[in-house]
Amino acid sequence: MDAGQGPSLPGVGFIEIGRVEGGTAIAATPAGTPAFWVAQQSGMILSLASVPPRVVLDIHTRVSSGGETGLLGLAFAPKWPEDPRVFVNYTYKESRQLRTRIASFRSTDGGATLDPASEVTILAFDQPWSNHNSGPLQFGPDGMLYAAVGDGGSGGDPRGTGQDRSDFLGSILRLDVTTAPYRVPTDNPFVAVPGARPEIWAYGVRNPWGMHFDGPTLWWADVGQDDWEEVDRGVAGGNYGWNRVEGTHCYESSPCTGPFVAPVAEYGHDEGQSVTGGFVYRGPSIPALDGKYVYADFVMGTFYTVPAADGTFVKLGRTSLHPSTFGRGRDGSMVVVDYGGPVYQLVVRAG
Repeated sequence: MDAGQGPSLPGVGFIEIGRVEGGTAIAATPAGTPAFWVAQQSGMILSLASVPPRVVLDIHTRVSSGGETGLLGLAFAPKWPEDPRVFVNYTYKESRQLRTRIASFRSTDGGATLDPASEVTILAFDQPWSNHNSGPLQFGPDGMLYAAVGDGGSGGDPRGTGQDRSDFLGSILRLDVTTAPYRVPTDNPFVAVPGARPEIWAYGVRNPWGMHFDGPTLWWADVGQDDWEEVDRGVAGGNYGWNRVEGTHCYESSPCTGPFVAPVAEYGHDEGQSVTGGFVYRGPSIPALDGKYVYADFVMGTFYTVPAADGTFVKLGRTSLHPSTFGRGRDGSMVVVDYGGPVYQLVVRAG
């Protein structure tokens, strides 16, 4: 497919580079032969370096998938392949209890595949419901692993986990995984706060979906409840307000006094239903997107941008896609996964 066919936006075209149905996360190999690996919700990781995509890990028998559960996060160790670990986030069942597991797998064949027997559990905890499990994983420029965790599900955060720092739910975690299973970084913001989980870096999130760094700054999109979808810029120790606020608005009759970290951008459910976070584009080929955070709505297929240096969000246009995750190539190029199968690279489109 060339850039003049299929989905398009003003000035932006889409080139199909592969197909993986049910893709939930995508990451570029940090070194070696350039390739994208895609996590499939059902429990497999596939490489787009070959056609058809090649299976590099199959753990579908360990993964509880369906609805919002499954294999939900994927990140290469920063020093891959010298450090041959890949980190994943998935849901599983233990004695009928749904749980989240963040784990690593190692490659023993130079990065061609991951050994299913090499799994090391980094962190595991219960999920009270089968939605809002979140799952994005990213390594920061500080070498720490950041993990997004949803509020545990149901609706409206009935357990109040978003404002509860004593558990992992409704938070962004920051872990030092240099040695297994992990250490708590000494500069995490709640290390010295009695009763707080020291792994928490930020809290008050509902269901982060899509998380990337722009230099030292972490960005994510947070799927809303009844009315508002939002895009957030990370602040260490920040409280993002859920379930006191949804976006910048009081949620139901909750007291909504902060201070809360306000979203960079928000849109209402008259526009869309489920935000998918992208990243700040600084790639080589689409000047019109340079320095802008690109994101989309999973239900409506609408793409948006907002300047990284602050500004008003702009609607690029609507497509037929169901964008489930964005990935960044080594050269800064942008790819987007359509949950129905196609994986596209965004390019300049004339006209």
